[in-house]
Amino acid sequence: MNLHELREAQVRYENRKEEVLNSREKLYQLRSAFVKYFNHTKIASMQIDDYVAGVDLPEKGFNFCYGLERQLDGLGRIIGATAFKFGVYYGRTKSDSNYEYRFTQKFGNTYQEAFENVREAILQLLDAGGNIDKVIKNPLSAMFKGKILCTYFPERYLNIFSHNHLNYYLTQLDLDTVSLIESDPVHKREALIAFKNQDAVMKNWSVDLFAAFLYSEYPGRPPKDNQDTKNNDTLADYRIPSFPSNPTPTFIDLKILSPNSTNTTNIKHGGGKMDYEKKERINKKLGDRGEKIVMDLEKTRLINAGQKALANKIERVSLISDSYGYDIVSFDDDGTERYIEVKATRSKVGVANFFFTANELQKAQKTDNYYIYMVYEVTTEEPKVWAIKNPFNPENKNVIKTPINYRVTINAEKLTQ
Repeated sequence: MNLHELREAQVRYENRKEEVLNSREKLYQLRSAFVKYFNHTKIASMQIDDYVAGVDLPEKGFNFCYGLERQLDGLGRIIGATAFKFGVYYGRTKSDSNYEYRFTQKFGNTYQEAFENVREAILQLLDAGGNIDKVIKNPLSAMFKGKILCTYFPERYLNIFSHNHLNYYLTQLDLDTVSLIESDPVHKREALIAFKNQDAVMKNWSVDLFAAFLYSEYPGRPPKDNQDTKNNDTLADYRIPSFPSNPTPTFIDLKILSPNSTNTTNIKHGGGKMDYEKKERINKKLGDRGEKIVMDLEKTRLINAGQKALANKIERVSLISDSYGYDIVSFDDDGTERYIEVKATRSKVGVANFFFTANELQKAQKTDNYYIYMVYEVTTEEPKVWAIKNPFNPENKNVIKTPINYRVTINAEKLTQ
C-alpha cells in the first residue's frame, strides 16, 4: 500500500464528499423506505410473491428480492449471480423454458417449504445483528446475506460482495494473509471495516462512503484482466499493478559479479531519454508491494527460528516517514536489529538494477547490519527475494553507482533599485 497515494486520494475525496453524499441521497432514502416497509413483522408474514424475483411488482411497497438486487443496486451490487442466490425464485432455466417457482434443495423439497425456510433464515440473520459466527452459519448465500446485512445495518456491514473485489482490496491495502484470503467473505469485509476505522481520516466516514472511496479513488475499481499490461493503455503507468493475493515468497542466494561479467540478463538498453519520473512512479508502486512481501517473509523467518516475539516487533517504518533511509526494521535471530531497504521489480532473477536515494546511501554507509532486499517477480505468486548484505559498508567495488540527478540550491535576494 502506498500511504502517500492513499492520503492524496483522501484529500481529493474530502473535497468532493458533499457531492458524493448528495448524489447518493435518493439511494439512502430508498433504503430507509425499503427497511421500513420490510420490517421484522412484515418479513415474518410475507407471502412467496412478496419475496421472489420474477413475479409482477406490487403497485405499492416493494418486492424483497427485486428491491435488494435491482432498486438498491447502487448500494452494493449482487446482479450477475444466478437467481438461485435467493433460495427461491420464479422463472425458467437454460434446460427448462417453463416459468415456475424454482428453489435450492438445501432449503426444502418443495418451493413452499423452501420459501418458509428462507424466510426464517432472513429473520435469524437480522436477529444475529453483529454476531459474526451466527452470520457465517446462516444458510443464505454469502452474497445475499451481505446485501441484506448492509441494507439493514448500513453502518455495521460493508456493501462489497464479489470475492474477486474483496480479495483485490485486501491485497492492494496489504491486508491479504493466508487465513484471510481463504476465509468467509464476512471476515474479509470485517478486515476492511477495521482498516477504515483505524485510519485517522476514514474512521469518520460512513461505511458506504468508504466503499465508494475504494471504487472511485483508492485503489480504484479492480482492473479487467491484463488491463495494466496493454500496450495501448495510456494510463498503464498510473494504474496500481495487479498483484496476486497471498503470494508465497522465498529467499534466494546470489553472488555479486564483477561489472565486466557477461552475465547481464534482464539489463535492458533502449534508445532515447530515460523518463526518470515515470520510472520512479512505477518502482514506487512495485516497491510498496515488495515491502509487504518482505514483512511477511521476515516474520516467517523469525518464527521458524523460534523467535515469535521478535517477529511481532518487526516494523515497517516507511509507512511513518521516508526519512529513515530504510523501509523495515527487522531482527537477526539473536535480537540484533536488521535495517532493510526494499527494492522490487517485475523482472526475473538476475541483475539488481534499482534507484537509491542520497539519504538511503548515506544511511547505508553509516549503519551496521543494513540490508537491501531485492524482490524479483514481485507481481507473481512466487516472488524471489535476495537479501543483499550492505554493499556500501564496506564499499563493494563490484557495485556500480551512477548519479542521475542533483539537488540544486541557489541563494537569492531582491535586486535593489
